[in-house]
Amino acid sequence: MRIATWNCCRGPVDQKTAALEGVVPDIAIIQECPEPKTRNHQCLWFGDNPRQGILIKAYGEYQLEALPQEPDAPKFVIPVKVTGPRDFVLFAVWAKNNQGFKYVQGIMRCVQLYEGLFQAGPCVVAGDLNSNSIWDKEHPATLNHSALVNRLRGLGMVSAYHHFHSEEHGAESDHTYHYYWKEDKPFHIDYCFIPEAWLPSLGGVTIGTFLDWGSLSDHRPLVVEVGHSA
Repeated sequence: MRIATWNCCRGPVDQKTAALEGVVPDIAIIQECPEPKTRNHQCLWFGDNPRQGILIKAYGEYQLEALPQEPDAPKFVIPVKVTGPRDFVLFAVWAKNNQGFKYVQGIMRCVQLYEGLFQAGPCVVAGDLNSNSIWDKEHPATLNHSALVNRLRGLGMVSAYHHFHSEEHGAESDHTYHYYWKEDKPFHIDYCFIPEAWLPSLGGVTIGTFLDWGSLSDHRPLVVEVGHSA
């Protein structure tokens, strides 16, 4: 199974989805994506603006079902039931600054509100978190990026990129975002947290290059590959 997350920075939906389909995902999470023409069990979209929302697509044997959102939860941390060769709950993330909770603080709020889902079975948290431990001091100590990493670890989840590449949060050698599209201003703010039970079947974690993706978005896709069974 291949999970890909990418903030596509708006633009024509067909062009952006076609670009990400080049990495052959089974599950794709695309932030800042325009509303598609149709929605079904392999295509969900959430947004307030038809030009800019969050698209979740499934391919092959995988299907999607939107789960009820908690009324007090930040809007763009979206629980989705994924069924197929692997069954799990996906939390598709586009962390924003104007949802009552600033960026990572909203994700922490959702982890609290959806704790029952996290404890009920395997979950994946994937998307544009707009967060990194280098900005921990900008948030309360209990609501910053390091606190989120520790909270998810307590729920049996780890960042696929950091585990696979044996890197610490805040010391990433590969980056998912370039500030103002500038190659010399890179940051790592997109993630895919997976269950620890999946780690034996984690086959690879890659990030697209600036050369290949710089004309399409200020973000690079993060792609995580795991086997179909643990």
